[in-house]
Amino acid sequence: MRCSCDTYDGSLTNARAEALAHPRLIISFVDAFPEELQVLYDNLFQIRLVNYVALSCAASVTYDILTNLDKEITFIWRYYPHTDNSGHASWHNRARHILVQTLFIFGRYYALLYLVGFFTVNNHQGFSIPVCKVYYYYFVFGGELLYTTLVNVILVIRLNAMYQILHGTQGLRKHQVFLASVAISQFVAELVIGTIVAIWMAKRVVEPPAGIPWPGCMLSEEVHTTLTLPAWITAILAATIFLALTLRLLHLRLKMRFRCFGDFTISNIKGKIRNIQPMTLTLVRDSVLFYFP
Repeated sequence: MRCSCDTYDGSLTNARAEALAHPRLIISFVDAFPEELQVLYDNLFQIRLVNYVALSCAASVTYDILTNLDKEITFIWRYYPHTDNSGHASWHNRARHILVQTLFIFGRYYALLYLVGFFTVNNHQGFSIPVCKVYYYYFVFGGELLYTTLVNVILVIRLNAMYQILHGTQGLRKHQVFLASVAISQFVAELVIGTIVAIWMAKRVVEPPAGIPWPGCMLSEEVHTTLTLPAWITAILAATIFLALTLRLLHLRLKMRFRCFGDFTISNIKGKIRNIQPMTLTLVRDSVLFYFP
């Protein structure tokens, strides 16, 4: 459960903050409290850096959406497979397609909305404590937890498809149960840890010192690593399992192709890899990119 929250250690009292509101006292404040001013500067610099990263991510997602919009409309919005002679798809095929369609659209556009909202909050001043408490709850449950769960569901669907391509329905039920167990275990662990972190953060929301143009919300102290480390371990373990399963399925695919293949030269191996179904290569590529961002 990652957290990039603005913190305030309480060393800058209201009296000192009021001194900053008067230009004539700024010089004397710098001379009297150089360490506290440096802490203030470092925090504001970190906020600006986080804003730059969020804005860059939002621009990258927007660029990807716009450059692939024609393909998205063709293959996501208007594509209905397994139609009969009259051009109509069965309700079962429609339901499956709508599920995949919803996951894709939500995952693609919710990330952009979340980044825009995150950037907006971090650049607005004057939030009240109740509003900041709500924001931190949303930050935990509507950000990391929701998106990690969405990605895991998509990975489970993809691994299930890869397994069926290679093995059909043989052993499919055990494979599905294992995938679901990994995804559900991570969700439960992150839900428990996220709830603890959200409550901890809500209790430590403070107002910025008077006279300081502090953007966004503020906590009285940083989130302890002991609170977030279990979530990191769980997420890394689940991602490693999904990546290992993906590479194992790719290995089995290559092994099947090389059974009747005697000359194991580099060029022949590359040729066999290129002849693998494009969908399989796409699934492997996306899984590796997700694991190594």
